[in-house]
Amino acid sequence: MRPVKIFTIGVIIAGMIIFIAGIVLVMITPVATTWKTKSEILASEEPLALSAGWNSENDSLIDKLITVDSYETYDYSWGYTPWVSEGSKDFVVTGTAIELSSPQRLFNFCVFDSINFDLWEAGANYTAYYETMGNALVTFGFSIATDEELPNSFYFVVEEYDLDPVVYVNAISSWAEKTSMYDCSEYFVSYGTWFIPVTAKDIVLKGNATEVANHEFNFYIFDTNNYFDWTDGQPYISYYEVTNVTTTSFSVSLTPDEAESTMYFVAENILLDTSEIVEVSATIEWRGEAITETIVGMILRGIVALIGFIVMIGGITAFAVLEQRPPVAPTRICPQCGMTLPPDVKFCPYCGKTLT
Repeated sequence: MRPVKIFTIGVIIAGMIIFIAGIVLVMITPVATTWKTKSEILASEEPLALSAGWNSENDSLIDKLITVDSYETYDYSWGYTPWVSEGSKDFVVTGTAIELSSPQRLFNFCVFDSINFDLWEAGANYTAYYETMGNALVTFGFSIATDEELPNSFYFVVEEYDLDPVVYVNAISSWAEKTSMYDCSEYFVSYGTWFIPVTAKDIVLKGNATEVANHEFNFYIFDTNNYFDWTDGQPYISYYEVTNVTTTSFSVSLTPDEAESTMYFVAENILLDTSEIVEVSATIEWRGEAITETIVGMILRGIVALIGFIVMIGGITAFAVLEQRPPVAPTRICPQCGMTLPPDVKFCPYCGKTLT
């Protein structure tokens, strides 16, 4: 076999070895996995404007003249409790009672609910909202904490201390009424992030919420279903919840599904007659697999395989070309003159030497 063919076969074998080695390295060489912290901003100082959580309300209870006639020792008038919404609080009754005679006469003054008024009339033990004796002018006030403690009506009683007092009584009731949940709260909606791969880990929702005037508020983070449960007054589960704060920072661990779902960032105003603005910032952070190093390694090993493939194909091509060249015709040499002669001549045409 000619040396050039032997060399070409060697090139083919070497290219094949390099190609196979590159493929094997790509497939079985272990790669180092590293993790890199990544993030996506969901909100940056998003302002939430909140109406007052409680509104001041008031209504008149009584505006009447109460006269104790000569044949009586007392007289009274009642004031019906105004209608209030459920959950109202901080009820305060204030008013004045002034004797109008000249010269003024002294009187006793009491305020009862219906049950204790009946007890007082019967001479039994009773409890009055307000009671004073021997005055010509009374400025009174008392408080009731919740709507559940309100009576249906108040009895304003004037009892003689001097004979036949004539007393003008005026009173109003004031209270704090809860604003609708939809009016005193506001939310920012994030529709999650689609950039978190399934292999991500340590997913954390981080951020803060601050009231710009340093007022107190409540703050929540919900998924969609629990947000509507909260607004409907139903039991709920929140990702995060804090009450009565002027600022808060949060850090909540999430699953990949939770990170990709809709989230409600909710601020609720708890103040009386005071509007608020709460600014919310939020970011999702996670650790993702860093594949840059892996890709570089695979590319380098792929290049090795490609070089081997090119060398192998080059060798195969060269060998095929050599195989397609026509064979060289055989010759003989004249032993006398040294000239090259065709193989089938009987004598040398140059020197005449007879050839055998």
